Amino acid sequence: MNPPDKPLPKPLSSQDWESLIEDFQQGGPRHHKWTAPHLLQSILDQAFTSLLKKDFPLKLPLLLLLEEFSETFFTHETHLNRLLESLRSVIQSPLDGVTISYYLKEQFMVSTTSIFVTVNALEKFHPRFIEGLVELLVLVINRPNHSMDRQSRAIACECLRELEKCWPCLLSNIGGHLWSLCQNERSHACQSYLLLFTSVVFNIVNTKLNVSILNTSVPLVPFNVPQWVLSGGDENGIGSKEVVVGLNYKELRRAMAFLLESPQVLTPSGMMEFLGMVMPMAVALELQASMLKVQFFWMIYSFDPLSCHVVLTMYSRFLDVFDGQEGEIFSRLLLISKETHHYLVFRLLALHWLLGLLSKLMFSGEVGKYKSIFELGLRFYPAVFDPLSLKALKLDLLAFYSICLDRLKLESFSGEEVGIGKSAAKLFEDGLVSVSAFKWLPPWSTETAVAFRAFHKFLIGASSHSDSDPSTTRTLMDSTIFHTLQGMLVDMTLQFQRLVPVIVSYTDRLLGCQKHRWLGERLLQTVDELLLPKVKINYKLSSYLPIFDRIAENSTIPPRGLLDLLDKFMVFLVEKHGPDTGLKTWSRGSKVLGICRTMLMHHHSSRLFLGLSRLLAFTCLYFPDLEVRDNARIYLRMLICIPGVKLRDILNLGEQLGISPSSHSSSFFNVHSPRQHYQNLKKSRNISAYIHIERTKPLLVKQTWSLSLLPLGDGSSKAGYLESIRDSEPLVDIRDLNDNDNDNFADCPRK
Repeated sequence: MNPPDKPLPKPLSSQDWESLIEDFQQGGPRHHKWTAPHLLQSILDQAFTSLLKKDFPLKLPLLLLLEEFSETFFTHETHLNRLLESLRSVIQSPLDGVTISYYLKEQFMVSTTSIFVTVNALEKFHPRFIEGLVELLVLVINRPNHSMDRQSRAIACECLRELEKCWPCLLSNIGGHLWSLCQNERSHACQSYLLLFTSVVFNIVNTKLNVSILNTSVPLVPFNVPQWVLSGGDENGIGSKEVVVGLNYKELRRAMAFLLESPQVLTPSGMMEFLGMVMPMAVALELQASMLKVQFFWMIYSFDPLSCHVVLTMYSRFLDVFDGQEGEIFSRLLLISKETHHYLVFRLLALHWLLGLLSKLMFSGEVGKYKSIFELGLRFYPAVFDPLSLKALKLDLLAFYSICLDRLKLESFSGEEVGIGKSAAKLFEDGLVSVSAFKWLPPWSTETAVAFRAFHKFLIGASSHSDSDPSTTRTLMDSTIFHTLQGMLVDMTLQFQRLVPVIVSYTDRLLGCQKHRWLGERLLQTVDELLLPKVKINYKLSSYLPIFDRIAENSTIPPRGLLDLLDKFMVFLVEKHGPDTGLKTWSRGSKVLGICRTMLMHHHSSRLFLGLSRLLAFTCLYFPDLEVRDNARIYLRMLICIPGVKLRDILNLGEQLGISPSSHSSSFFNVHSPRQHYQNLKKSRNISAYIHIERTKPLLVKQTWSLSLLPLGDGSSKAGYLESIRDSEPLVDIRDLNDNDNDNFADCPRK
C-alpha cells in the first residue's frame, strides 16, 4: 500500500490496515513513508473510528500499533484528548460481546496507560489529561465485589499502580478511598487492590510526605492532581515549597497493620512485590522486624520457589531477627536440594541460595557463631544419579565449605570440633567420587569439564585475583589440597592417557593467570619429578608429548630428565621401525624434534648441550626417516655453531616478521617459505635474524639442501655478507645483493 499525497481515503479496509501495520513494524523506509504529519493525523482519525465499529476485526492489533508507536502518533494535546474520549466511550458502553468486549476494554485501558507513561503526559501536556485517565480508571475500580467485571477491575488497579509508580504520590489524596476498597473487595481482584494501596503507602513513606492516609473527605471524582506532584522539586518529584515533610506515624502504622494481616490473598508473584515494598516501610516506620518473621516465615516450607525466595530475602536483610533459626533455614534448603520430586530448577535455586547465604555469613565476621551451620556442608555430597548441573553446584558448595573449615580452624577450633576431623583434601576426594566416570569418558565430555572445574574451585577457592587479597600463592603451594591435587593429576596421567590434553589445558589456565602462575609451574615440576621416572618406553609415550612440551617451555625445570627420556624414546622408535609402522615413526620423531626446538628457545645452550647434542647426533645417524634426520642435523649444527641468544632470535623469526605459523605439525621453524621476500632481500638486511631452508631438488636418493644465514645485524649501516652452507647452486645471484661485496662461501656437501 503506497501512501497518497493527501489524507487517506475513508474508510480503510481490513487489508489496508494489515498492510499499514506491517509497514510500521518492518521499520526503515516502509515506516518512514507514513510519517508525514497529514498522514499520521489521518491514520489516527480512522483508527479511533475503526475501534468503535461493530464488525472491525483488527481492534487489538490496532491498539498495539498505537501503543508501540505512541511517540510518533501522540504529539499534540488533541491526540490525547481523542484517545481519552475513545476510552471513555468503550468503558461506558454496554458489553455486547461484539462491538465492546471485556478483552477490548482491558486492552484499551492498558494501552492508554502505556501511551500516557511513554509520552510523559503529566510533564509535556496539561494535567487535565492525566486527571481524566485517573477518573476513568477509578470509576472502573469503584465497584468492589461486582463479580462480572472483576478481571477488568484488577486490570484497572494495575494501570493505576503504573501511574503511581511513574509519578509518585499521584494518588496520595485518595489513599483513604483505596483503603476502603481493599477492605470491601472479596474476589480474586483483591490482590490488585492491595498492591495498589501498598504502592501508595510506600511512596508516601519513601518521600516522607505528611498526608492523612485515613482521610476520605477528598472525593474520588472529579480527580485533581496533587499540587506537590505538579510542583516538581526534589529527585522524588515532591516539591519543597508546598509540602510539609514529615510522616504521620500513627496512621501509617495502622495501614501497615492492615497490610500485614492480608498476605494470604497474595499469589507468590504478588507476595514478592508486596514484601519488596513492606520491608523498607517497616524500617522507615521503626517497626520491629520480628513482626515480619511471624507473618511470613511459614512460607519457607512451601513448595513454590518464589515463596521461599521471599523468606530468604527477608532473612538476608534482618539477620539478627532470625538468630537461632539459621539451622532450620539451611536444613530446609538442604532437603529441597535432595528431594527428587522437585523440579530441577527449584533444586538448583536452593543450592544457589545456600552459596549466597553462606557467603554472607562468612564475611559477616562471625564465623565461629555459625559453626554448626558450616558442619551441614558434610551432607552436601553429590549423589551418583544427580543431574550433572546439580553435581557441579554441590561440588562448588563443598569447595566453599573447605574454605569455611580452614577459616574455623583459624578461629581456634580443633579439627574434632569442626567437621569431625574432615579436611579440605578429604572433602575433595569424597566429592569427586560422584563424577569419577570422567576418567573413562572422552576428554571433551561434560563430566570431565565438571571434574576439572572442581579441581580449580578447590585449589584457588580461597584466593581471589584481587591484589589486596592477603592469601598468597606460596600459602596455596604449601596447602594440603594442592599436594593432594598434584598426586591425583600424576596418577591420572599415568593411568588415563586420554586425559593428558585436559590436564595440559588445566595447566595452561594456571600458567595464564598472573597470580596463580607459580601453581602451574610447581605442578609441572611435580610432573617432571614423579611422572618421568614412571613412564614406560613404548608407543603410548607419544600421548605424553603435549605435557612434555610444557615442561620444555619452563626454564625453572632442569631439562636433563626430559632429554634422557626422549633419548630412550628415539632409540625405541629406531629399534621398532619396520614396514608396518608407516608414518608413525615420522610423526613421533617430528614431535620429539619439536620439543627439542622448544628447549632451544627457552633454555640456555649450556644446560642443553650434552644431552641435546647426544640426542640429535643419534637421530642424525640412525633415525629411519630422512626428513627427521635432515631436521635433526640442522638443529645440531645450529646448536654447535650459533650462540644461544642469536639462536633464539633465529627461531623466533616468524614472530618478529609477523609471518603466520605453518599448519604443518613437523615444521620446526613454524614459518612459511619466505620466497616472496627474495626481491626485497636488500631491504631485509637490517632484520636481526633471517633463515630459510628448502630442498633445491626433488628428494629421491641423494639429499640436497641449502642453509642460508644472514649475520645478525649490529646496528651499523655497513652491508653484511651472506654466509651459506650448500651443496647446489645458490638460491639467488650474489651480485644482486651487493656488487661491491666480496662474498665468502663455504661448501659443506652432505652424503
